[in-house]
Amino acid sequence: MIWHLIPWMVLERTVNALLQHDPNSSERLQQLAGKHFRFSFKELPFDINIAVHTDGIALSSVDDGGPLDCHVRTELGVLPELSDTANLTRLIKADQLDIDGDPMLAQQLVNLFKALDIDWEAKLAEKLGDGMAHRVSTLFKQSRERFKQHSEVRQRWLKGVLTEEKQVLPNRLEFELFKDDVQALRAQIERLQRKLK
Repeated sequence: MIWHLIPWMVLERTVNALLQHDPNSSERLQQLAGKHFRFSFKELPFDINIAVHTDGIALSSVDDGGPLDCHVRTELGVLPELSDTANLTRLIKADQLDIDGDPMLAQQLVNLFKALDIDWEAKLAEKLGDGMAHRVSTLFKQSRERFKQHSEVRQRWLKGVLTEEKQVLPNRLEFELFKDDVQALRAQIERLQRKLK
């Protein structure tokens, strides 16, 4: 049946349209052209296969049996962290990441999308005109800034409730004192062990 292919075709077309809107993405595509990837996410019952071409990518949930350059097994939430090389060792040690193949290829693929730089105001101007596009873009930026501020206020409030009012979490001073006590206890245990030996 063709019905199970339609979501993949729509997603593939959307992703390739985004890549085309970024003038710098063609250089990143060139570096990965001809590479085949598979992503196995713990949250999904299927694998995602990605073939990179010079003009875009091809997506599929069906294994074509061809050779893979990189197979990544992880969780969806971990994916953005792959772009930073410093995170790879930590994620592997924490059993949150398993890579067969070249880890640098996985990072390049994540960066292909993470580094997207699209001038949305210019794209809107083509459809709505300069004045309206500027207004819409300004409203979007203001809304995003307001959302960020509200999010920070909520986080501070929640932290205050958990540490001060409900005392579910220790405050920073209590935590530092506890840490010092643990280090002193560890030193005492090490001294006792040396005496026993």
